[in-house]
Amino acid sequence: MNKTPKEIVLRCSGVAKTFDINKNLSIWKILFNLDHENSQKVEVLRDISLEVPRGKIIGILGRNGAGKSTLLRLLGLVYTPTRGQIVSYGLISGLFELGGMGNPNLTGREYAEKYLSLMDIPSKNLPEMFDEIKDFSELAEAFDQPIRKYSTGMAARLYFAVATAKKHDIYLIDEILGVGDEHFQAKCWRRMQKRLTNGASGILVTHDWKAILNLCEITYVIEDGAISYVGPSDKAVVNYLKLPKPITTAARFTNELHDEHWAQSGHTMRIKVPIEILKPGSVSFSFSIEKMYIGSGWEILILSDNKFVNDVPGHYQVICEINNLPLIPGTYSLNLFLNHSNTNNGDCRSWTFGNGLRLIVDGEKKSNSAVRVPFIARSVKKEVK
Repeated sequence: MNKTPKEIVLRCSGVAKTFDINKNLSIWKILFNLDHENSQKVEVLRDISLEVPRGKIIGILGRNGAGKSTLLRLLGLVYTPTRGQIVSYGLISGLFELGGMGNPNLTGREYAEKYLSLMDIPSKNLPEMFDEIKDFSELAEAFDQPIRKYSTGMAARLYFAVATAKKHDIYLIDEILGVGDEHFQAKCWRRMQKRLTNGASGILVTHDWKAILNLCEITYVIEDGAISYVGPSDKAVVNYLKLPKPITTAARFTNELHDEHWAQSGHTMRIKVPIEILKPGSVSFSFSIEKMYIGSGWEILILSDNKFVNDVPGHYQVICEINNLPLIPGTYSLNLFLNHSNTNNGDCRSWTFGNGLRLIVDGEKKSNSAVRVPFIARSVKKEVK
């Protein structure tokens, strides 16, 4: 059963895109759509289906040449699909060809006016928006100078400020959060996070998996023009990175280790960790508890010190114990690490390798914080002299 427009803002069904490649084709034959029989057809995308839920940001993760940018331009109606259907329910802002409609002889203000007029912005609202664009882009007096006099960084700041000045329903973002210097990149991130976490929907197309973890709950991995994986962003990143599993010829966690553990918020957590030391050498153990937060990525909430296990081969058991567990109810990633002093062959269980453990914390949620830290707050009336 298809979801309704109230639930979905953008839907892509069975979409494919084929380009005709012919180096000897004249401009006239291209304009009049002639002589396609002698051209080479290259299928860039095939059978792409995805949905963007209202108020959510989905990620599309892929390496250069995978077809992700072509897909974004299809969704932004820059290209027409060869097959399939694309339906949108809202105003789209495509942040992938910044400045593409610009004339370098226009001033920054004239460019902004031209762009915003296409967005049906009432003329009475333009002066206020010009001031906001000028302030955000940090162009100062250059805002009223021709764009041809701008540096690449200045032009990028103008284009981004203009493209994001109006709030849209759907944002299509393609690697543009890296425009300008580090200071301006941080401003871009803050603006997009504000837009995307306050009701807007969007698609972030990138090869930067850290950006995916910052903004997206669900991510599609695209390889060779097709979707190879779709799921929670952390699992999608693992699928994308394809990191080799740790070599465990010196020390390892045994098969008796459970993949899922339960604990009670505010009570003592006790988790038994079975370990086998295979080669002589000092072995130490540590663990972390992490959680994925949209807007900031993975955060380490609890990180233990290294604890000595033993230096003689054999089977051992480590008990991880935390009194008055300060975590609020929810699902967390429990990551375990073994370090062998004589080799680099210690075991590791972590979400980055796709083999992390699930820690489910039960209890009554009484706060919005991630960790409950006991403290006393006293209100003392201060005498005013």
